[in-house]
Amino acid sequence: MPNRRERRAAQFGKKPPPIPKKEKKLAAKAIGSGDITLWCLAGAMEIVLQFLPYRERLWVLIASVAIALLLVHPMAHLPWVVNAESLFKKTARTIAAFTLMLGAVSLFGWYSWPPLHRHILSRQERGLFETPLKGKQSPEMSIQLACAPNDEVDCEYAAGLIPLFGEAGWKVVGTVDRVQLGRPMPGITLGLKGGKKDDVARWDAGGWVAMTPTLEHVKQAFENIGIEVDSTTGPDLPDGQISIYVGHEKPNESEPTDLTRSYERIYRMQKDGTYPGPKASK
Repeated sequence: MPNRRERRAAQFGKKPPPIPKKEKKLAAKAIGSGDITLWCLAGAMEIVLQFLPYRERLWVLIASVAIALLLVHPMAHLPWVVNAESLFKKTARTIAAFTLMLGAVSLFGWYSWPPLHRHILSRQERGLFETPLKGKQSPEMSIQLACAPNDEVDCEYAAGLIPLFGEAGWKVVGTVDRVQLGRPMPGITLGLKGGKKDDVARWDAGGWVAMTPTLEHVKQAFENIGIEVDSTTGPDLPDGQISIYVGHEKPNESEPTDLTRSYERIYRMQKDGTYPGPKASK
Protein backbone atom coordinates (compact mmCIF):
# COMPACT_ATOMS: atom_id res chain seq x y z
CA MET A 1 0.00 0.00 0.00
CA PRO A 2 1.56 3.37 -1.02
CA ASN A 3 2.46 5.75 1.75
CA ARG A 4 1.68 9.45 1.89
CA ARG A 5 4.84 10.50 0.06
CA GLU A 6 4.13 8.09 -2.80
CA ARG A 7 0.46 9.15 -3.08
CA ARG A 8 1.42 12.84 -3.32
CA ALA A 9 4.02 12.07 -5.95
CA ALA A 10 1.54 10.03 -8.01
CA GLN A 11 -1.02 12.84 -7.78
CA PHE A 12 1.37 15.36 -9.39
CA GLY A 13 2.89 12.86 -11.83
CA LYS A 14 6.30 12.73 -10.19
CA LYS A 15 8.49 9.86 -9.05
CA PRO A 16 8.55 9.29 -5.30
CA PRO A 17 11.59 10.88 -3.70
CA PRO A 18 14.31 8.49 -2.48
CA ILE A 19 14.15 7.32 1.11
CA PRO A 20 16.62 9.27 3.24
CA LYS A 21 19.72 7.35 4.40
CA LYS A 22 18.64 7.74 8.00
CA GLU A 23 15.40 5.87 7.29
CA LYS A 24 17.35 3.20 5.38
CA LYS A 25 19.49 2.54 8.45
CA LEU A 26 16.37 2.15 10.55
CA ALA A 27 15.02 -0.39 8.06
CA ALA A 28 18.32 -2.34 7.95
CA LYS A 29 18.32 -5.82 9.38
CA ALA A 30 19.73 -6.19 12.88
CA ILE A 31 21.29 -9.27 14.55
CA GLY A 32 18.61 -11.88 15.17
CA SER A 33 17.98 -13.52 18.55
CA GLY A 34 18.91 -16.93 17.09
CA ASP A 35 22.31 -15.62 16.01
CA ILE A 36 22.89 -14.15 19.46
CA THR A 37 22.18 -17.60 20.94
CA LEU A 38 24.73 -19.20 18.59
CA TRP A 39 27.33 -16.56 19.55
CA CYS A 40 26.73 -17.32 23.22
CA LEU A 41 27.02 -21.09 22.67
CA ALA A 42 30.32 -20.67 20.84
CA GLY A 43 31.65 -18.43 23.60
CA ALA A 44 30.52 -20.88 26.28
CA MET A 45 32.35 -23.74 24.53
CA GLU A 46 35.56 -21.70 24.45
CA ILE A 47 35.30 -20.88 28.15
CA VAL A 48 34.53 -24.48 29.18
CA LEU A 49 37.45 -25.81 27.12
CA GLN A 50 39.85 -23.37 28.77
CA PHE A 51 38.82 -24.47 32.26
CA LEU A 52 39.13 -28.20 31.59
CA PRO A 53 42.00 -29.47 33.78
CA TYR A 54 43.24 -32.01 31.21
CA ARG A 55 42.70 -31.25 27.54
CA GLU A 56 43.29 -33.87 24.88
CA ARG A 57 44.23 -32.88 21.34
CA LEU A 58 41.23 -34.72 19.85
CA TRP A 59 38.75 -32.80 22.02
CA VAL A 60 40.38 -29.47 21.20
CA LEU A 61 40.05 -30.29 17.50
CA ILE A 62 36.40 -31.32 17.88
CA ALA A 63 35.60 -28.21 19.92
CA SER A 64 37.28 -25.92 17.36
CA VAL A 65 35.28 -27.45 14.49
CA ALA A 66 32.05 -27.21 16.52
CA ILE A 67 32.70 -23.54 17.32
CA ALA A 68 33.35 -22.79 13.63
CA LEU A 69 30.08 -24.51 12.64
CA LEU A 70 28.15 -22.57 15.28
CA LEU A 71 29.47 -19.30 13.87
CA VAL A 72 28.66 -20.01 10.20
CA HIS A 73 25.10 -18.66 10.32
CA PRO A 74 25.82 -15.62 12.55
CA MET A 75 28.76 -14.56 10.37
CA ALA A 76 26.73 -14.94 7.16
CA HIS A 77 23.93 -12.82 8.64
CA LEU A 78 25.92 -10.00 10.17
CA PRO A 79 24.20 -6.64 9.49
CA TRP A 80 27.48 -5.44 7.95
CA VAL A 81 27.17 -8.28 5.43
CA VAL A 82 23.41 -8.44 4.86
CA ASN A 83 22.97 -4.66 4.44
CA ALA A 84 25.65 -4.30 1.76
CA GLU A 85 24.59 -1.97 -1.05
CA SER A 86 25.55 -4.36 -3.88
CA LEU A 87 26.10 -8.04 -4.56
CA PHE A 88 29.83 -7.44 -5.02
CA LYS A 89 30.15 -5.75 -1.63
CA LYS A 90 28.05 -8.45 0.03
CA THR A 91 30.27 -11.20 -1.41
CA ALA A 92 33.46 -9.39 -0.41
CA ARG A 93 32.19 -8.77 3.10
CA THR A 94 31.07 -12.41 3.45
CA ILE A 95 34.54 -13.62 2.48
CA ALA A 96 36.14 -11.16 4.89
CA ALA A 97 33.83 -12.18 7.73
CA PHE A 98 34.49 -15.90 7.25
CA THR A 99 38.23 -15.34 6.92
CA LEU A 100 38.24 -13.41 10.18
CA MET A 101 36.14 -16.09 11.90
CA LEU A 102 38.33 -18.97 10.71
CA GLY A 103 41.45 -17.07 11.73
CA ALA A 104 40.06 -16.44 15.22
CA VAL A 105 38.98 -20.09 15.66
CA SER A 106 42.39 -21.29 14.43
CA LEU A 107 44.13 -18.97 16.89
CA PHE A 108 41.91 -20.28 19.68
CA GLY A 109 42.72 -23.88 18.72
CA TRP A 110 46.45 -23.12 18.62
CA TYR A 111 46.30 -21.48 22.04
CA SER A 112 44.30 -24.38 23.54
CA TRP A 113 46.34 -27.15 21.90
CA PRO A 114 48.02 -29.31 24.59
CA PRO A 115 51.80 -29.11 24.40
CA LEU A 116 53.82 -31.94 22.91
CA HIS A 117 55.85 -33.23 25.86
CA ARG A 118 58.10 -35.67 24.06
CA HIS A 119 60.45 -33.60 21.98
CA ILE A 120 64.10 -32.73 21.78
CA LEU A 121 64.72 -30.76 24.95
CA SER A 122 66.04 -27.25 24.73
CA ARG A 123 69.01 -26.11 26.79
CA GLN A 124 66.70 -24.60 29.38
CA GLU A 125 64.59 -27.77 29.58
CA ARG A 126 67.70 -29.91 29.99
CA GLY A 127 68.70 -27.71 32.93
CA LEU A 128 65.23 -28.07 34.48
CA PHE A 129 65.42 -31.84 34.10
CA GLU A 130 68.88 -32.15 35.62
CA THR A 131 68.37 -29.76 38.56
CA PRO A 132 66.51 -32.17 40.90
CA LEU A 133 68.86 -35.02 39.88
CA LYS A 134 71.76 -33.15 41.43
CA GLY A 135 70.29 -33.60 44.89
CA LYS A 136 71.71 -36.20 47.26
CA GLN A 137 70.62 -39.75 46.48
CA SER A 138 69.17 -41.60 49.41
CA PRO A 139 69.73 -44.46 48.73
CA GLU A 140 72.14 -44.41 45.80
CA MET A 141 70.64 -46.18 42.78
CA SER A 142 71.53 -46.75 39.15
CA ILE A 143 69.33 -46.00 36.14
CA GLN A 144 68.33 -48.31 33.30
CA LEU A 145 66.25 -46.94 30.42
CA ALA A 146 63.90 -49.40 28.73
CA CYS A 147 61.34 -49.52 25.94
CA ALA A 148 59.28 -52.03 24.00
CA PRO A 149 60.88 -54.12 21.23
CA ASN A 150 60.52 -52.73 17.68
CA ASP A 151 59.32 -49.38 19.01
CA GLU A 152 61.92 -47.03 17.56
CA VAL A 153 60.13 -43.77 18.41
CA ASP A 154 59.90 -44.45 22.15
CA CYS A 155 63.32 -46.14 22.21
CA GLU A 156 64.92 -43.08 20.61
CA TYR A 157 63.30 -40.85 23.24
CA ALA A 158 64.57 -43.17 25.99
CA ALA A 159 68.09 -43.04 24.53
CA GLY A 160 67.99 -39.24 24.64
CA LEU A 161 67.47 -39.34 28.41
CA ILE A 162 70.68 -41.29 29.09
CA PRO A 163 73.09 -38.31 28.85
CA LEU A 164 70.83 -36.21 31.08
CA PHE A 165 71.25 -38.65 33.96
CA GLY A 166 74.95 -39.03 33.20
CA GLU A 167 75.57 -35.27 33.21
CA ALA A 168 73.78 -35.02 36.58
CA GLY A 169 76.22 -37.52 38.10
CA TRP A 170 74.04 -40.63 38.15
CA LYS A 171 75.21 -44.13 37.38
CA VAL A 172 73.27 -44.89 34.21
CA VAL A 173 73.52 -47.79 31.78
CA GLY A 174 74.60 -46.52 28.38
CA THR A 175 72.17 -48.63 26.35
CA VAL A 176 68.39 -48.90 26.21
CA ASP A 177 67.00 -52.25 27.31
CA ARG A 178 64.27 -53.56 25.02
CA VAL A 179 61.80 -55.48 27.16
CA GLN A 180 58.49 -57.21 26.59
CA LEU A 181 56.23 -56.43 29.52
CA GLY A 182 53.51 -58.85 30.53
CA ARG A 183 51.30 -55.83 31.19
CA PRO A 184 52.37 -52.97 28.88
CA MET A 185 51.78 -49.47 30.22
CA PRO A 186 51.53 -46.11 28.42
CA GLY A 187 53.57 -43.14 29.50
CA ILE A 188 56.77 -43.27 31.52
CA THR A 189 56.94 -45.69 34.43
CA LEU A 190 59.56 -46.05 37.15
CA GLY A 191 60.11 -49.70 38.03
CA LEU A 192 61.70 -50.98 41.25
CA LYS A 193 62.27 -54.42 42.67
CA GLY A 194 59.31 -55.65 44.71
CA GLY A 195 56.46 -58.12 44.92
CA LYS A 196 56.57 -61.91 44.90
CA LYS A 197 57.15 -64.24 41.97
CA ASP A 198 54.22 -66.42 43.02
CA ASP A 199 51.87 -63.42 42.62
CA VAL A 200 52.94 -62.42 39.11
CA ALA A 201 50.12 -64.36 37.42
CA ARG A 202 47.42 -62.62 39.47
CA TRP A 203 45.54 -59.75 37.83
CA ASP A 204 46.00 -57.56 40.95
CA ALA A 205 49.64 -58.49 41.52
CA GLY A 206 51.89 -55.72 42.74
CA GLY A 207 54.09 -54.53 45.54
CA TRP A 208 54.90 -51.53 47.65
CA VAL A 209 57.17 -48.83 46.23
CA ALA A 210 59.54 -47.20 48.72
CA MET A 211 58.89 -43.44 48.56
CA THR A 212 62.56 -42.50 48.84
CA PRO A 213 64.19 -39.13 48.10
CA THR A 214 66.00 -40.81 45.19
CA LEU A 215 62.71 -41.81 43.58
CA GLU A 216 61.36 -38.32 44.25
CA HIS A 217 64.32 -36.70 42.44
CA VAL A 218 63.63 -38.77 39.31
CA LYS A 219 59.91 -38.03 39.51
CA GLN A 220 60.57 -34.30 39.89
CA ALA A 221 62.97 -34.28 36.92
CA PHE A 222 60.22 -35.48 34.59
CA GLU A 223 57.66 -33.23 36.24
CA ASN A 224 59.88 -30.22 35.46
CA ILE A 225 59.43 -30.90 31.73
CA GLY A 226 55.68 -31.49 32.01
CA ILE A 227 55.60 -35.29 32.31
CA GLU A 228 53.97 -37.07 35.24
CA VAL A 229 55.46 -40.54 35.75
CA ASP A 230 53.95 -43.59 37.42
CA SER A 231 55.61 -46.47 39.30
CA THR A 232 55.48 -50.24 39.37
CA THR A 233 57.33 -53.16 40.97
CA GLY A 234 58.65 -56.49 39.76
CA PRO A 235 60.40 -59.36 41.53
CA ASP A 236 62.87 -59.81 38.66
CA LEU A 237 64.09 -56.20 38.64
CA PRO A 238 67.65 -55.73 40.00
CA ASP A 239 68.27 -54.41 43.49
CA GLY A 240 69.50 -50.83 43.72
CA GLN A 241 68.18 -49.86 40.28
CA ILE A 242 65.36 -47.73 38.88
CA SER A 243 64.18 -49.04 35.53
CA ILE A 244 62.60 -46.22 33.53
CA TYR A 245 60.23 -47.75 30.99
CA VAL A 246 59.20 -45.46 28.14
CA GLY A 247 55.87 -46.61 26.73
CA HIS A 248 53.63 -44.97 24.15
CA GLU A 249 52.96 -41.27 24.77
CA LYS A 250 49.70 -40.68 26.60
CA PRO A 251 47.18 -38.13 25.27
CA ASN A 252 47.95 -35.97 28.31
CA GLU A 253 51.40 -36.59 29.77
CA SER A 254 50.85 -33.99 32.48
CA GLU A 255 47.85 -35.79 34.00
CA PRO A 256 48.57 -36.77 37.63
CA THR A 257 49.32 -40.45 38.22
CA ASP A 258 49.00 -42.65 41.30
CA LEU A 259 52.62 -41.84 42.13
CA THR A 260 51.89 -38.12 41.89
CA ARG A 261 48.91 -38.41 44.20
CA SER A 262 50.90 -40.51 46.67
CA TYR A 263 53.56 -37.83 46.99
CA GLU A 264 50.89 -35.15 47.29
CA ARG A 265 49.45 -37.04 50.28
CA ILE A 266 52.93 -37.23 51.81
CA TYR A 267 53.41 -33.46 51.36
CA ARG A 268 50.06 -32.77 53.06
CA MET A 269 50.88 -35.10 55.95
CA GLN A 270 54.31 -33.50 56.37
CA LYS A 271 52.70 -30.09 56.46
CA ASP A 272 50.27 -31.29 59.13
CA GLY A 273 53.06 -33.04 61.03
CA THR A 274 51.38 -36.46 60.76
CA TYR A 275 53.79 -38.18 58.38
CA PRO A 276 55.89 -40.85 60.16
CA GLY A 277 58.44 -41.42 57.39
CA PRO A 278 61.46 -39.42 56.20
CA LYS A 279 60.91 -35.88 55.04
CA ALA A 280 60.47 -35.38 51.30
CA SER A 281 62.60 -32.75 49.64
CA LYS A 282 59.82 -30.63 48.18
